[in-house]
Amino acid sequence: MLKRLSFTLTVTTSLFGLYWLYALVVTPRLAPKILTAHQRPKDEREETKFKPPPSNMQNAEQFLPDASWAATAKFQIALANGTLFTNSWRPVDEKPSSDGPKNLYEFRPFAMIWFDTPDHGEEEPGSITKKQPMTLMSESGLVQFSSSFDSVQQRTGRVIGGKLQGRVVAGGPDGLMVRGRDFFFHEKSLELYSDSPVEFQYQQHHGKADAGFKVDLLPSADPHRPDQFLAIAGFRIVVLRGHVEMELANQGNPLQVTCDELFQFNLEQHVAWFQGNVNVERFVPNNKPDQLKGENFDLVFENDLAKDSADSSRTRDDAPPIVPILPNQEPRGLSVAGPNLGELESQKERRLSSNGQSQFAVKEARMTGPWVELHSPSNGLTALANSLVYDVVGRTVKLAVLASAENSKAQELTTVVVRHKSSGTELSSPRLRLTHDDAGQIASADGEGPGRMRRRTPGSNVIEMSAKWQQEFDLRRVPDSDTDLLTLVGEAVLQQPSRKTGLQGEQIQFWFDRPTTGMAAGSVRAASQSTRNSATVAVNDTTPRSVADPQERGGFRPRQLLAQDNVIVVSPQMNAETNRFFVNFEETPATSSDVTNSKKPRPRVRQAAGGNDDLAAKPKTKTSGKREPSPVPAEPLQFRADQIRATVRLAEDVRNVSNSDDRQAEVTEVWTEGNVDLQQSRDGETEPLRLLGTRLHLQNASRDGEQILHVFGRPAMIRARGFDLEGDEIFLDRFNNRTWIDGAGELNLPVKNDPFDGRELDSPTLLTVKWTEKMLFDGQTATFLDNVEAVLKNSRLTCQEMEVVLTERFSFRDDAGPAPTAEVQRVICKDGVQIDQKQYINGDQSEIRHGEFATLTLDQISGRMEGVGPGKIDLWRPGRGKRAALAPRAVAQANRPLESEVATWEFTSVTFQGKTIGNLHSRQTKFQDRVHITYGPVAHPLDTIDPDHLPKDGGDMECDSLQILQVTPTGTQKPHVELEAKGNAKLEGRAFNARADQITFDESKELYTLRAIGNRQVTIWRQATRDGEPNELNAKSLWFIPSQNSIGSYQTTGIRGTE
Repeated sequence: MLKRLSFTLTVTTSLFGLYWLYALVVTPRLAPKILTAHQRPKDEREETKFKPPPSNMQNAEQFLPDASWAATAKFQIALANGTLFTNSWRPVDEKPSSDGPKNLYEFRPFAMIWFDTPDHGEEEPGSITKKQPMTLMSESGLVQFSSSFDSVQQRTGRVIGGKLQGRVVAGGPDGLMVRGRDFFFHEKSLELYSDSPVEFQYQQHHGKADAGFKVDLLPSADPHRPDQFLAIAGFRIVVLRGHVEMELANQGNPLQVTCDELFQFNLEQHVAWFQGNVNVERFVPNNKPDQLKGENFDLVFENDLAKDSADSSRTRDDAPPIVPILPNQEPRGLSVAGPNLGELESQKERRLSSNGQSQFAVKEARMTGPWVELHSPSNGLTALANSLVYDVVGRTVKLAVLASAENSKAQELTTVVVRHKSSGTELSSPRLRLTHDDAGQIASADGEGPGRMRRRTPGSNVIEMSAKWQQEFDLRRVPDSDTDLLTLVGEAVLQQPSRKTGLQGEQIQFWFDRPTTGMAAGSVRAASQSTRNSATVAVNDTTPRSVADPQERGGFRPRQLLAQDNVIVVSPQMNAETNRFFVNFEETPATSSDVTNSKKPRPRVRQAAGGNDDLAAKPKTKTSGKREPSPVPAEPLQFRADQIRATVRLAEDVRNVSNSDDRQAEVTEVWTEGNVDLQQSRDGETEPLRLLGTRLHLQNASRDGEQILHVFGRPAMIRARGFDLEGDEIFLDRFNNRTWIDGAGELNLPVKNDPFDGRELDSPTLLTVKWTEKMLFDGQTATFLDNVEAVLKNSRLTCQEMEVVLTERFSFRDDAGPAPTAEVQRVICKDGVQIDQKQYINGDQSEIRHGEFATLTLDQISGRMEGVGPGKIDLWRPGRGKRAALAPRAVAQANRPLESEVATWEFTSVTFQGKTIGNLHSRQTKFQDRVHITYGPVAHPLDTIDPDHLPKDGGDMECDSLQILQVTPTGTQKPHVELEAKGNAKLEGRAFNARADQITFDESKELYTLRAIGNRQVTIWRQATRDGEPNELNAKSLWFIPSQNSIGSYQTTGIRGTE
């Protein structure tokens, strides 16, 4: 019995102890503390004698600055994730109908702070997370709970709906604030909204709307709990309706944004949207505001750590427990009707805690619509598109024209248009991207798709540069210089109308000076001087070089240019087709005299060597053999090559120039490589100047036109005004009218007369001259060295050195008159001269000549021919008759045909050791010193006769001098030859042999005449008959006709033998 009683008491004591421990520890955590006095007041308006915890006051002062009464409110109801502040409350309907709202209570005034889900590790029931809370404050509030609000039993449900009446302020993290009237809340739809005008603020950004707002709320992440005050984690999206005006902080230049439909802000993504006739203005000190217009405007914000308020004087403690209080004085900012919002602190002066919170700045802005217009007076920039994206951090603006099937008006805008006033630049392209610097000036621009760019002279409508492209373009600054680089891709076209130049290629890169009015930096100036001192560089060297400007630039200044693939160049100085084209631009600083003289008209500066301005002022005197230049203007040079590199000198920077030609540039140097073809045409001429080769170097060093062309090739070729010149290296000095070739080459020159015999040709015929060492030609005199060979139709001349002088000068200059057809005036040949000629009559060969000389000079004007021996002349002509008597040996050959009967050609050969002097007009030739002539019939052309074995009707003659006269036909007289031999003359044939001081021969009569001088006599030995013995005849003179076997004498002194 005692054991059972003892056991019962022990169990009872243990259970009582456990209940006491439960009541002490667990119950305070679960039971809501409503009016936590020891005894409930008899009326809700009755004051208690207890004060709220300090944490409630701190939270109210920190998070409810617009409700100054909340810190001393009579009732402060705290649950797990929030606190409600009020001075009075009552149920709206003690017995609600089944259809009406249940658990609805009215609070006056009303303020509330709530946090997201509490941290589970907290021990106190009133503890909350450190996240910034959401707040609500109004003049009164109708609040619906999920269960009855029982202050006696200390129970309250979760807030599931309500209406905040009168003036309302809603706040959230990161300085979010919405001000207005009559806000509604529904837990089921997760919305907080109002149809009254509202004011909105988020951190340093604020605005207002005239048609209300709506807030999409975030539900709590955890399931609903009995002690949960609100199942809301925070604000997700804020929407302002109607006409919205918003001011956005922007690094000292706030943005003023207005729209006509709505504003929406997503607090999770930090993105804002404006819709309906959006207008954005950026206020700029001492200038008109920048303006952006469109239909839709989006803003993306990012964490701006630089603006965080790390030194905030306020800190947030844990959320206070629910404590009802009765203050000793009236709450601040409260009137009979509720809170007096006019007396509350401005939200702009509110300071937020920085514990885990950051301020946000605009990261990106997007404007879209049928017409997006940008006007920036401070930067001198305007733009038109239907899509604009601005990256604030990257300082980049992306503009585009996007196709829109829904809006037909968008189809009217086909390309983006951007104008930059300070630089006079206009850009258009379907897609553009612009980047600016700290000062707001454009630092780079690029675009996609077909587009164009124009650049005008600031303050005028003169187009300095225009460009077009089909794929993309890029414009950016060159680092550490005052130079910009423009890159065009896809059928690119670049033009300078002021300089009358144009360029086309698949890709173009163009370096030019950035507009400025000040002096360039010293480093840039030093770099420019270095560039000018080394203007000539390799063809493939495209390193950009910045050139310093004068103290005040006179406008657009190009510096370098590179074009690639299918390049076409058009300019007053040169046109070109190439795969790679590179240009270095130079400029000559203007002097005071330039400025003075710039007001006077002056002749156009030519790129080709056409004349010297100083020489042009002097009286011109006409010289023999030279043509006076005519004032025909030059055509531009036409280039074709795989690669072209040029240096261009710009006109001086002179103001108020009356002559527009002064703006034209001057080509000073050109390098070309690969399949070079250079041409220059002239008015009135069918054949242009043409240079062909594998490489070309053109120098045009001064305004006086000192132009030199150097052509390389295997072979290189120059074709100028009817003549062709070929060689591995050809030089052409157009100003001095000289061309020369180092090494082997060939010249083809049209002539009107045969340079070897002076005969006038039926039509101009090419004279071809070849050599192996060197050639010099000044347009009138050509000199050829080493293994020279000259060919004209059927004539050929070879020697080691030749000089050809023309009657008229060929001009390589661009101001020369019509090209003359050359006549050879003089030919001088030296060392191993050989000449071969063939003549034809009606297609039949009439004569063949071969000559050999040590030197030979032919003067076509006077007809004089002079050769220096030892020399030789061979002549072949069709047979014309017998020239020698029969010889005894003919008897032995009686049974065979005579050689003369089968011979069809006559051969004459003359050798000499001294000089030969003749005249091509009179066809007379004289040979001196040991002259030897052999003649007779031959069977074929080019057959020769051995003097020791003369043929039938052949002969041989020796003398000290010989003169030959070729008689031209007259009337019935046929052409024939007359010979005169003097000094120790000897004559020999197969049937005769004679000696005399002088022997003459007349081919027309077949008559030999022999004479003696002084007391000497003529002697002849001949065989009169076939079987007879030779006889001898001595006389003072005699005549002899071999074909007739006839002989006569004068002053015969002796005869031996029989007739």
